[in-house]
Amino acid sequence: MTAPPPMFMSLDRCWICGGRDLRPVHRLLFEFSNYERQDPGLARYTDQRLDLVRCRACGFAQPAGLPTLPDYFGRMYDQRWSADWMAREFASGYKDLIFHSVLGALARLVPAPRRRLLDLGAHVGRLLRLARDAGWTAEGVELNPQTAAFAAHATGLPVHRADARTLIAAGRQYDAVTLIDVLEHIPDPVAMLATARALVAPGGWIAVKVPHGPVQLRKEIWRARVVRGYRATVADNLVHVNHFSPRTLALALERAGFGDVHVGPAAPEITQPEDAPRGRRWAMNGMRRTAYALARILPGGTQTPFTLHLQAYARAEQGGPARGAS
Repeated sequence: MTAPPPMFMSLDRCWICGGRDLRPVHRLLFEFSNYERQDPGLARYTDQRLDLVRCRACGFAQPAGLPTLPDYFGRMYDQRWSADWMAREFASGYKDLIFHSVLGALARLVPAPRRRLLDLGAHVGRLLRLARDAGWTAEGVELNPQTAAFAAHATGLPVHRADARTLIAAGRQYDAVTLIDVLEHIPDPVAMLATARALVAPGGWIAVKVPHGPVQLRKEIWRARVVRGYRATVADNLVHVNHFSPRTLALALERAGFGDVHVGPAAPEITQPEDAPRGRRWAMNGMRRTAYALARILPGGTQTPFTLHLQAYARAEQGGPARGAS
């Protein structure tokens, strides 16, 4: 009898530095029972387990392997959003503090006459709308056909439903490129950043926001110890495949050909009135804003438990190909 094909293809090198000494730090669980009808092949991964491993050389964490199922990530993210849900997501301001912080920083970094911005992973287009209102000539890239169509309609701006490499082939470049809550989802992040680098005009800037991997894992482990029945999770189903520290996020940007890299605490999401009662909302937002303020003023703020997310800015060096791209 022929043995069934393996569920995972092992990874033996760190995606950031190429190191081979990868040590398990957490166990991931797969749960796709709700895909039983939509995608039986994906549903087969339910109850599978996989190690999250950390590189001893640089500290980056990634999965010990990737699913062999063709287009696993495309199938996992085949979310069939309703029109009402997308409209609520577009209208919600829960990420506006993040978006305004990023747009403000880019406005200080990019000379006033240069205001071409590309948002990679544009989702429903909220950042695009805010960028347009702030004076940017904005475009987006969004692979999900539903959200891409919604973003284009809601903003009246170009939203490309194609791989970013098609823009490179067309010779397109931008003064600023944003990757907000996107890079943690994409295997081989240096290659993704190298693609982004080719889209940034010389002297232009990239803005990247990701979770702070070590802090998020530590938070989850402590929560599991305190809350009965809670299981620590940072990457179940491989929703997050990249777990950056400040050092490894900077290293990834440098290897992709960026310079002048700065990594600091990222602004938090803000709970909206529709998501929680007033008292709970004020308490949650107060804690988030306080943690953000402390992370910004304390020495070594990005190394403290107050920095749950990282915000990086980096400049496209004049000339020269990206380094370390695969």
